[in-house]
Amino acid sequence: MTYNSLKDRYGFFFWLKWIFWFAGSFILAAVVWTVLMRRLFGVIEGPELTMTWVVSVFGSWFILVTPFMRKKEQIWKRLNEDQEKAVDAWLLGMGIFIGLLVASLFTWSWLLKERINQGGYDTLWIKSVFVSWLVILLPFLILMYRKADLIFKTAVERQTYNPKFRTVSVERSERLLPDSIVQKIKVFPPTLRQESTGHVVTLILRGGREVPNVFVLNHREILGIYDQTTFDFSVQDVSGVEASNPSKLPPYDESRWLKFDDPK
Repeated sequence: MTYNSLKDRYGFFFWLKWIFWFAGSFILAAVVWTVLMRRLFGVIEGPELTMTWVVSVFGSWFILVTPFMRKKEQIWKRLNEDQEKAVDAWLLGMGIFIGLLVASLFTWSWLLKERINQGGYDTLWIKSVFVSWLVILLPFLILMYRKADLIFKTAVERQTYNPKFRTVSVERSERLLPDSIVQKIKVFPPTLRQESTGHVVTLILRGGREVPNVFVLNHREILGIYDQTTFDFSVQDVSGVEASNPSKLPPYDESRWLKFDDPK
């Protein structure tokens, strides 16, 4: 076994662990349901109890291996954000679907245990199980439909999104603040911290004019300004800078944002 395979968090041992869980969870489900049903019903025999055991075992096994199916897709990164939400909703729906069926099977097998095991399927048991299951399932089907509809609408909005902010072409060299201002901004706590550091500041120009709500990336590059229609000053005119109070920033409205792009 190489060092890299031991170090790789999704390497050989990761998949070996899931293989053992994939097989072991089925055995675990079979053992647990067998012990439980024997305590409740005695010998597991007859078509009704057999179906109850089969659905319970395979249903709970499906739920137990769900984390593996989700993790596999996340590792392979084959799904986008919208597809991830759709898969989660589908798995949740399947879990509810199976869980309610198991509950219906157990309930009616217990209530009608004196009628079943008389040879062949008991018609009352069949009708009771499936009618009650469908009645209980109906509100969950409505909920899942609404959830799927919301996911679909969100995906459409994201994929057909048309930005409302204004853009203006400005050479990057004309958006780089002087070193004296950069050093002052480096002292400010970042307003945004992700892969890069962002500050929202007020620039002070020669003559005393203030330009508030300026977004500066990595202490130096101006990316945009809030509540302004044009870039009507030069970075060489910037004589001072003040940090903006995050709690006093205006509510974000995309239509009020002026974004700077490099000329094409």
